[in-house]
Amino acid sequence: MDHQILVAISHLACPPLDVFFKSLTFLGNGGLIWLMLTLGLLLYRRTRPTAWIVFVSLLAAALITTRGLKPLFMRVRPYLRYHFPIIIAAPGGTSFPSGHTASSFAAAWACFRLYHERHPRCCAALLMLAGAIAFSRLYLYVHYPSDVLAGALLGMAVAEACVRLANRRAFSRKKDSPAF
Repeated sequence: MDHQILVAISHLACPPLDVFFKSLTFLGNGGLIWLMLTLGLLLYRRTRPTAWIVFVSLLAAALITTRGLKPLFMRVRPYLRYHFPIIIAAPGGTSFPSGHTASSFAAAWACFRLYHERHPRCCAALLMLAGAIAFSRLYLYVHYPSDVLAGALLGMAVAEACVRLANRRAFSRKKDSPAF
């Protein structure tokens, strides 16, 4: 099924989309766009706790993906297996799960969980950006759909754990503080 989906996506290829998806993938390299978001959040005292939650989510997802799961599964990238033409510098390493997707969804999901009630449009935009970065990995033939799905689920799970841990710590600090 992975192969059929990639073949279907290959029919979308055209120069404007090539440029668009190469740019999106670049934003996801090393979590670049999400690190910029984190730096922006660090500028304001009120959003610093969020910045740290986003950063820890991003870092944890990246480490679990690159240091834990990729070496474990050692899945060959689709452009190598199926000889798809590649329009970016050939990425090294293995395919499963997608690190770009895991990092993107970790950061976007952490923001969603913390701000969806106050800033629903902004959170929706971040999730759409994460989804677009994930799709760029398919368009560029560097991941299978199952790699991207696993990366998204992993990123969201890591972010959820980080948000819940942060909320638990904040609640216990409030509970332990003296009442006025």
